[in-house]
Amino acid sequence: MKLTATPTLFSVCLIALLSMPISAVAQSDASSATETTLAVIEGSLSREALNEVRLSLNEQGVRLNYGNFQFHPQTKELIGTEIHMIVDGVEFKKYVEFVSPTCILRITKESGFSLEGC
Repeated sequence: MKLTATPTLFSVCLIALLSMPISAVAQSDASSATETTLAVIEGSLSREALNEVRLSLNEQGVRLNYGNFQFHPQTKELIGTEIHMIVDGVEFKKYVEFVSPTCILRITKESGFSLEGC
């Protein structure tokens, strides 16, 4: 009788252990999907676009600063800048570079900046 209970107990414990990481992964995926997008800059990066976003975020109580510009050597277009933001006391700082016209800069409340499509 002792031999039949051991495999059953082992199977139950194994199933319980294997199901635990699945629920943890599902929780982390759900939290990343709930980010609040504050602003989006698509296409060509420009001082005008950055200033428009800065003014819009300022109205929402978010402080955004930018500087350390990088320009394309031939076209003289703005292709990179350092961005600094403070949201609800949390500070984000990142250098972003628009290497193609398909770049999208997404500014979110929870994780700061993300560059997509480049």
